[in-house]
Amino acid sequence: MDPQTYKIYFNEGAIIITDSPDTLKGIPNLYYIGDDELQKSFNILATSEIFGKAMTFGLMCPDPREIFLQFIENYTVIQAAGGLVINPQNQLLCIKRNGIWDLPKGKIEKYEDQRAAALREVMEETGINRINISDKIGETYHAYHQDEAVLLKVTHWYKMNSKPDVNLKPQEEEGITDVKFADLDWYHSPEFISYSSIHDIIKLGLDKFQESKEPAGQL
Repeated sequence: MDPQTYKIYFNEGAIIITDSPDTLKGIPNLYYIGDDELQKSFNILATSEIFGKAMTFGLMCPDPREIFLQFIENYTVIQAAGGLVINPQNQLLCIKRNGIWDLPKGKIEKYEDQRAAALREVMEETGINRINISDKIGETYHAYHQDEAVLLKVTHWYKMNSKPDVNLKPQEEEGITDVKFADLDWYHSPEFISYSSIHDIIKLGLDKFQESKEPAGQL
């Protein structure tokens, strides 16, 4: 059985709930906690970001999903969806939003399902309209302040593939200034400056592409 892990980011800090000790190996500034310290640790995490220190808290438990669901009951949860779009040249689509490289994603509208929202957001943010959607890759989680509240966003990610010779247009009203397909090696280079959750989902997606034993652009 695969390890079960939930990473809840607050900027570059995180709480990691997992049943696998390997998940927590080699993480800098890692503090092990018990399940009764989860909420207190999250409050410390939010405070530590104010002082510019990214911290990570690790919780080992037999049922990470149960603990995660209990934790998010304390917050307003925003559902979002996005896509990892591969073209026939085996390049991955990305956007630059507010000066940071990112993947296309956005909030799920009322009465909209995850797949439809993922397709809509990718098309709106990048101008692309010749894409197919396939399997779900996974989710990312991050918390943020809005006014005086802390919200938790859950983003559902899907594999997509594009047709050749597509036209790209950034959605400038959403702070997007650039859209491009880039070689997969670029995403492992220092030039790709992005959020930790985005690095995580790209790694997971590319690992799944490789496991499929098909060229990513054929998915």
